[in-house]
Amino acid sequence: MQFMVLLSIDPGKANETPPSELRNAEFQRVRQLYAEGLVQQVWLRGDAGGACVIAEAPNTETLAQAFSTLPLVKTGALLPPMIVPLKPYSGFSPAP
Repeated sequence: MQFMVLLSIDPGKANETPPSELRNAEFQRVRQLYAEGLVQQVWLRGDAGGACVIAEAPNTETLAQAFSTLPLVKTGALLPPMIVPLKPYSGFSPAP
């Protein structure tokens, strides 16, 4: 099943730049999740700080557990992710 995972910067920490070691650890963990097939795409958000991830998993619990391991989530720089289940768009199927 596919999901959209929205990651947002904690507004109280928006003016703080995480240390480079923490950012590098975040990049490494996201690459691991990509290599495992969980993360399909990553987009930086244009409306606010954070990211939008297209992910593949059997359920929301799997994603919640995986994204809780991100260093920026663990330190509170990013808020807990919003996980949105996706379903196919019916507008591309033939008309009845």
